Amino acid sequence: MSFSADWLALRTPFDAAARDVGLERHLAAWAAARTAETGQPLAVIDLGAGSGNNYRHLAPRLGVMQHWTLLDSDRGLLRLAPDRVDTQLCNLAAGPEAAIPDGVDLVTASALIDLVSEPWLAALLARAEAVGAALFVVLSYDGRIAWETEHAADARVVELVNRHQRGDKGFGPALGPTAGDALRRLSDRPVLEARSDWLIGSGDTAMRAALVEGWRSAAAEIAPDESSALNAWAEAARLRAETVVVGHVDQLILQ
Repeated sequence: MSFSADWLALRTPFDAAARDVGLERHLAAWAAARTAETGQPLAVIDLGAGSGNNYRHLAPRLGVMQHWTLLDSDRGLLRLAPDRVDTQLCNLAAGPEAAIPDGVDLVTASALIDLVSEPWLAALLARAEAVGAALFVVLSYDGRIAWETEHAADARVVELVNRHQRGDKGFGPALGPTAGDALRRLSDRPVLEARSDWLIGSGDTAMRAALVEGWRSAAAEIAPDESSALNAWAEAARLRAETVVVGHVDQLILQ
């Protein structure tokens, strides 16, 4: 599954504001110890990297010499990545094993594990463990969409959206909002985690419009007979001058 460059650019400031600073500091401390031990730059694999936004945010915060390889199935998005990183066209749906070579120190991914199946996630954890790499997955959707004032149709829309999130996104039946719970359950190592919620304010009209339309479309795919009610909900939601919270979680597993 691929996303447009426009959508990735639109969500970037909300991602940056949401990501948990505490987990990033834990990772930076670990990275400093790791590179001091090996005497080599930190070798990082970014899965589903898109145009490189995860790299742009995280690399300056690690505070050590690094070598990044960005993997994605979308050649056009990879062309938008910074010149100073390696990029690799990769069909991640075939499984994470071949994407993570020996010698990798850190495997990271943003907004990915809610799209994959449980067997895929289990394989990712096993491969990271096998090569001795830390795993840092961020901005995984956790099923929460909360407006300041609840309207009658909100709960139904969230229910339908979350059912849609569990559909096949190219990796088998997706974990969707259960991804964070699944990672914690499947991991043999302690999982550090923190919420990384989007806060969409009343003035964030472009992001609000994109989200509302995405939710309306997803809900209508699940319940086409409710299209009229969903269209009415969306029309009203675009005009709601209030904050909406979209729940996400960041998770870190250190070696």
